[in-house]
Amino acid sequence: MSRVESEPNPIMIVAMGVAPEKEGEFNEFYHHRFLPAILASSEEVASIRRYEELNISGTLRWYTKQFLTIYELAGEDGLARADKIFARPGMKDLVTEFQTWKRNDLRNFSRISYRPRYEHQRRTLDGHFGSRPFILWTLEMTPEADSAFQEWYETTYLPLQVADIPEWCALRRYTSVDSEQVRHLTFFEAGDESSLMRSFDNLRARHRIAQNREWKKRVESGLVFHDATSFRCIYRRPG
Repeated sequence: MSRVESEPNPIMIVAMGVAPEKEGEFNEFYHHRFLPAILASSEEVASIRRYEELNISGTLRWYTKQFLTIYELAGEDGLARADKIFARPGMKDLVTEFQTWKRNDLRNFSRISYRPRYEHQRRTLDGHFGSRPFILWTLEMTPEADSAFQEWYETTYLPLQVADIPEWCALRRYTSVDSEQVRHLTFFEAGDESSLMRSFDNLRARHRIAQNREWKKRVESGLVFHDATSFRCIYRRPG
């Protein structure tokens, strides 16, 4: 286990929902025109990955499922110039078209940048954000409780948790940049979807009851918001 310094890169996450009846049409525009143009015109962007919420077939959540576009930024310079990605003259027409989609057919839109803060020593050989599915844990806490919880979580809880979950092949954490309410993200990556599903059973194993009770006690004392959602990759450039 080690805290990160220069790796991995900062990221920018664009989250949205898409009207189900428009999903195919929007994805064709977004995957085949908008995102390739962003990558071709922006030296700030090292890679783009897009994910959809996983394991919701046949449920009402299908109508509100989340999509994440993860822009891996080229270091601190890329993070500092992230707003320029969508403001270049060559992107004007595509951005205008995207704004039309956003007004009419997209829901719960957000764009937040993050710096890396922690990376477990269990890592993949093909780098960060491959095509692997993951569980994304989102956490916001009160300022008074945040620092102490993050220290305990990274130095005590996570090493034990990862040891108990052999299906996870990588784990990274990020903290929001310039946001009024600080948000922390934890990505638990698995090799494939079946491995990800098995990891849920191990999370609830009997020998983890004491750890999970301690986690609940500590996180609830200063909780503002948290969510855990699983995702699978539906778009990847380059690679």
